[in-house]
Amino acid sequence: MLTVYEQTYIMVSWQLRQYVSPMGRKAVDDWRKGLPAGVPRADLDAFLKNIVKERSWEYPVIGGLSGRHSCLTELRWRSKGKPHRILGYQLQEFEYLMLIGCTHDKKKYKPSDALETALRRRKDVEEGRASYCEYQLVTDQ
Repeated sequence: MLTVYEQTYIMVSWQLRQYVSPMGRKAVDDWRKGLPAGVPRADLDAFLKNIVKERSWEYPVIGGLSGRHSCLTELRWRSKGKPHRILGYQLQEFEYLMLIGCTHDKKKYKPSDALETALRRRKDVEEGRASYCEYQLVTDQ
């Protein structure tokens, strides 16, 4: 006698959101456009495309911050040997809000006010002065 077992595959996909300023500027889209064309942009696109498929994010993909910034996390990858980060936080299960993109070298963020900007943006979203929208992953054409 043959027995057929039902197989269920649950496809998990993180939803990436990005900060939108009161003037309508999209933080991660703007930062991506400022990256050099080629490898840095491609590395960002590949990193985000890969992590949205993961069930959970762990170090070194994501790292927690400490002190007054402990309400934030950073998505982490390297491009051309340089550490890149997106600061943000989890809104709910499988939903992450990206607040600002930056680089991180020798314990310094560039832009230098990235941590404070991320804190301010989180507060602005929570208090309704700013919003967020879906981040559209860049896929191969």
